Amino acid sequence: MFTQLALGLSLMGSASVTHEHSKAEALAELAWQEVEQQAKLDPRHQADIDADTKLGKDYTEQVEKEFKLSQNAAYIERVQRIGAEIAAIARKNQVSVTWGDKRLNPFDYTFKVVEDKDINAFSLPGGYIYVYEGLIQFAETDDELAGVLAHEVAHASFRHVATLQRESAKLQSLTLPLILISIFSGSQTLSGVGTLASLIGIAKGSGWSVAAEEAADYGGLQYMLYSEYQPVGILTFIERLAKEQRFMDRIDMGIFRTHPPSRERAERLVRHLGERNIPLRRSMASLAYRVVLRDAEDGQVAAVFDRRKLITFAGPDARRRAEEAALKLNEFFDQVPDLFDVSVRSGNIVVGRRQELFRVREEDAKAAKVSTEELTQQASAAIKRSLYLLAYRVWDGR
Repeated sequence: MFTQLALGLSLMGSASVTHEHSKAEALAELAWQEVEQQAKLDPRHQADIDADTKLGKDYTEQVEKEFKLSQNAAYIERVQRIGAEIAAIARKNQVSVTWGDKRLNPFDYTFKVVEDKDINAFSLPGGYIYVYEGLIQFAETDDELAGVLAHEVAHASFRHVATLQRESAKLQSLTLPLILISIFSGSQTLSGVGTLASLIGIAKGSGWSVAAEEAADYGGLQYMLYSEYQPVGILTFIERLAKEQRFMDRIDMGIFRTHPPSRERAERLVRHLGERNIPLRRSMASLAYRVVLRDAEDGQVAAVFDRRKLITFAGPDARRRAEEAALKLNEFFDQVPDLFDVSVRSGNIVVGRRQELFRVREEDAKAAKVSTEELTQQASAAIKRSLYLLAYRVWDGR
């Protein structure tokens, strides 16, 4: 997570030892639970697990001939750390499966990074998951990256390749993983598959890919709810990518050439979050939806939303005032309010939905070289502009 609690100096020593001991016990308990789970599998279920694992392992060789693996240690560590957390959750928690194998399938997951600028990720049977460098760069927080990894883990956990094989007699079992790679990665150049394009058409035409994506979105969200990551991260990732697709044609969409982020997809996630009473606190999961503070000259602190300055605080307590304003502004923006919800009171108080967001002081106006009233109006207008643009970036089911 991007926020962590820290122990005070007075608590270091015996308390930290106890904490480490408890953590070790928890890991040991998890390991035993996994052993017990494996022991509970009936022979036919275990045979399915083994078949997926073997098929996925066989095709990792093909994948790694086509794609160059990254040597970026920071990217690899980040993906493997977050992936391991999600994988541990998937191995021991039964979730609702809308399409695929509904059993609990405890795979040993492997996470690798591909050296490529595409915003992309895909999984193979048995839990072999590949994430492109471009996607890691695009994910603003660990919460968003966890959402993507949870989605890919769900594809493997729900055995979507095996499900497609069972439901479509037209497809050869050996071509299925390559179809998945091609559809998920946007590649149609994998060697050794001359009829790949026609097979992709059959798979997509059968509707299986839409069902698989919906199931993976929902499954990934459920895994996120078991984790310490913000479940809204999977939604903010999709929304931000949709914005890039609309306004920045230069971006290489990778996986989203064939599975574009859509309003329907986002609204389903919003509905699932609402059913679990999870508030849409986008500011907790994405920097693009969060008011951030930037230090300016002479001790001033600017409050910025999506790269647009809202106001700059000045004076000896500028930092404290800015931090208090940021908390209120984030809560306000998370509600996706209307423009008329912003107003000015008493000439220097900016109000959002009848709640004070911040006050403009004389020192702020002096630093900006305008009157207090004028700076207040400027800040109010800046917030309204940000709200106007925000409305085009979120799919909140309203």
